Parts: sequence; C-alpha cells; structure tokens
Amino acid sequence: MNKVIAALILYFFYSCGLLSESNKVIVYESSNFENLKTSQKPDYRNLDPWAVHPNKTVEQLIDFENNQSKLPVDVFFIYPTMHTDKNDTTWNADIFDAKTRKYILESTVKYQSSAWFSVGNLYVPFYRQAHLRVFEESYWKNGGEEAFDIAYQDVREAFLIFLEKYNSGNPIIIASHSQGAGHAKRILQEFFDNKPLQNKLVAAYLIGTKITSKDFKSLKLMTNQNETGGFITWNTHRKMSERKTKKTSFTVPFDYLENALCVNPVTWNLEKASNYSSHKGFLYLNTKIYPKSVKIENMDKAIFVKIPKMDIIKKLAVSTVRDYHKADINMFWEDIRQNSIHRTKMFLENEN
Repeated sequence: MNKVIAALILYFFYSCGLLSESNKVIVYESSNFENLKTSQKPDYRNLDPWAVHPNKTVEQLIDFENNQSKLPVDVFFIYPTMHTDKNDTTWNADIFDAKTRKYILESTVKYQSSAWFSVGNLYVPFYRQAHLRVFEESYWKNGGEEAFDIAYQDVREAFLIFLEKYNSGNPIIIASHSQGAGHAKRILQEFFDNKPLQNKLVAAYLIGTKITSKDFKSLKLMTNQNETGGFITWNTHRKMSERKTKKTSFTVPFDYLENALCVNPVTWNLEKASNYSSHKGFLYLNTKIYPKSVKIENMDKAIFVKIPKMDIIKKLAVSTVRDYHKADINMFWEDIRQNSIHRTKMFLENEN
C-alpha cells in the first residue's frame, strides 16, 4: 500500500512539473529560427497577460490566503522555464495557449510565487519564454539567444507597465527562478543598478541561476537578514555519493557555477551549514508546510542538502530525485516568505 501511495505522489509531482527530470541525453526537435513565428505579443495594460495580478482572483493561490494584512510592497515574480517539451519545435512559448497557462498556474505559480503571495501585491506576467533547449550551446548560437531576448522583451514590457500603471511608488521586491532569474538580472541591470529606482528595491531574489560579483555595479549581495536594497542568490544541489553524482545530469552543473555567489537560505548569511531546527518550512505537494525538514550540509558555489527529513512516504517520493534545481524555492518556501516580510518591514522602518 505504501508503495502505491508513493507512486501516486510521484505521479502528481511529475505532472505539476516540480520534479520532472531526465538523466539521459535529450534530443530536441527544432525548427529553423529564421522561420520563427511567435504568438501574439502580450499587452500588459490588460489583465489577461498577467498570470497573477492584485486585480485578479487566482484559484491556485486561494490556499495561501491568510488573515494577516499584506505589506505595502509590490512583488514582481518571473517564473522559470516551463516550455520544455522535447518534441515542441517552437522557440518561444505561446502564452495564449490554455494548456500552457494551466501548466504555469498549477506549477510555478502555485508552488513558487506563492511564497510571496502573503507578503504584498504579487504580479506575475505570462511571457513568451524561450524553450529549454536554448540553454544548450548548439541552440544558443543558432537562434537561442534571439529567442531568449524575445522572452526578456516581454518581461521588460510587463515591468514598464507595472511601473507606469500599478506600482504607485511602492517599494519593490524582484523574485525569480532559473530562466526567470536570468531575465530578472537584466531588469536589475537596466532599471535598478546604480539608478534612482534602486532606492525602492527591498530585495531581489535571484534563485537558480549564476550570479557573480561582476554582474552589478552597485547592487550588493546581502549577507545579513536585516539588509535591504541588494540581492540574494543560490542554487540547490543534493548531497550524494561521488558515484551517484557522476551519473546525474544536473540542470545547473556544479562546474558551470565557477565564481557563483551563494547565500544560505536558512540563515541568510554565508554560513556553510544550517540545522534542522532553523528551517522554517518546505512547501509540499499537498500545500502543507513541513518545518525542520531541510538541513544544509555545505555551501560552495551552491548549497548542498540531503533528502528532506519527512515521513517515510514523502521521503520515498523525494528520494527518487537527484536534481534539486526545481526545489530551489519550495524547499525553503516558508524561509523565503518570512525573510521577505522581515526585509520589507526593515525597509519601511528605514524609509520612515
């Protein structure tokens, strides 16, 4: 019976895109970029191209409503790569496709952006993100870079409309993961770094990508939970035996992370380890929070964690996964939520 339950849990995890991975070399179908036909360009002045907006009711976030008042801060979240079907020859996602929207809402919106839902006003734009294959060098040089720029231009336009129409001078949190963090880095470079808008930045969560000390002129890595006006970044790797590590294909390989900055998302400083007792909570598939379940064993360009300490069924389900990239946020979901609230309060106190 326990095996059946574990299998069902795994099925649901894979179907919502949280744990899906492959250790095999993937051969992608592809079309010629010169023949690219993108979907209609989104108009962010309307509510339709927003996955999450304060003026929209999002069914997937209802479970995260609470009785506490949100803080006067705006959160702009950019989601990771969800356009991953190896048989899909398109270069950019069609955000007007009903299945694409549902997939985004049921996965990254529900299990990632929700960490900021109770913090303040949450904005999540649908954008024509680049297909996963663009991150392979052969595709990047033959259309991938252009596809990635199309994605960024959507994010940029959404951010401009956000500033013009919705922000009203509120403090801002930039939150992001993976491909979304790559676009967020560029947003920070263009609009915040060494510019007046930096004074409105509470924090930037650049999660699941490579950030180095050379990426910004004045924005700094925050290494204290009380700091504001800078950024935080990390990548999560599972601590395994050398044999298992060699047999695993990681979304963000350790070798790629040379010179990458990294902060401990439990202690919010540069401590290389943490205790179970300090962990605030892992958001699981059932939308319940499991505190004291994750312990950071080491930090070296990435954080290394063992299989989360939960009941046997959940542990069995999670133990099949070796690449923890997709768990960068939900593994520390409550830690992020509380940290965002704390930093916002610190920012508002200093502002007054």
